Amino acid sequence: MNSIFKFLFLIVLLGVGLQLGNAQERDCSNSCIFTAKCSPYYKDLVWAVVNCVCRVFQNGCLFAHENCMRANQCLPPMIATSQEKCKEYCPKRCTREGPAVCGRFPYIDSDGVNRERYLSFGNRCMLNQYACENAVAYVEEPTIGACP
Repeated sequence: MNSIFKFLFLIVLLGVGLQLGNAQERDCSNSCIFTAKCSPYYKDLVWAVVNCVCRVFQNGCLFAHENCMRANQCLPPMIATSQEKCKEYCPKRCTREGPAVCGRFPYIDSDGVNRERYLSFGNRCMLNQYACENAVAYVEEPTIGACP
């Protein structure tokens, strides 16, 4: 009986070793191709906790696009959550460390015209804090440095 358990244990170890080997060889580059064209002006906010920080996405299409980009980088997918749950992860305090960033905030004005607001922040943490606390989404990666 004892030899059967040893044999099964050996099989399990072998299987785990094969899985680890496959994970190390896995190539995630361009494994996800996202063909939809997302409007940054359509607002239907999606909330997700990413790396223990609440992120606000302008709409589900942009959220799906970001998840596709994450898949191409072998990162785990983001899971949408409620605004209330996400806000528990709003940055409370940000240090002054890190470069200044410029965030792009698209919106539709009262006349129905697509507009963009560019806002400068001391660093990425401050950008995420502003977006989370004010329930507004920035699109694309922020650029390094203050806005022009």
